[in-house]
Amino acid sequence: MSADDLLCLVYISRSAGPVSDDALLALLVQARSNNARDGITGMLLYKGGYFMQALEGPNALVQALYRRICLDPRHRDVTTLIKFQPDGRAFDGWTMGFANIDRIPPEQRAGISPFLDQDFEPASWAEAPHQAMRLLRAFRDVNGDSTQDTRPVEA
Repeated sequence: MSADDLLCLVYISRSAGPVSDDALLALLVQARSNNARDGITGMLLYKGGYFMQALEGPNALVQALYRRICLDPRHRDVTTLIKFQPDGRAFDGWTMGFANIDRIPPEQRAGISPFLDQDFEPASWAEAPHQAMRLLRAFRDVNGDSTQDTRPVEA
């Protein structure tokens, strides 16, 4: 795989401490700005103190971003779920889609994905890590048009 090849990497991490809505918004604004600069697209989910994120873009840039995330003191237990070369981008136009699952009423969760009630702990995804990508894509599909990338995406 060359440095320019498209790479998709999905990981889970645990928050180092409580995360307020304001802190999530600040993280999202920063990620969107940096990702736009670097040609990285993706989706970020937050649930119960855990993050799940898909990053896609040029291999070298995604790997560099992931190394920074692994060193970021806001994250603990950063675990790669799946890493692969996709045929194309799943989140084209989304510098960073976002959903705070804790804010989605339980009755609405069922219509998004059967994987949504699964814990975001790495062990919950170890047997079938590709299901994480299916969950992230489900949020993309619920929210549709990539022009929504200019604000937090709530399902």
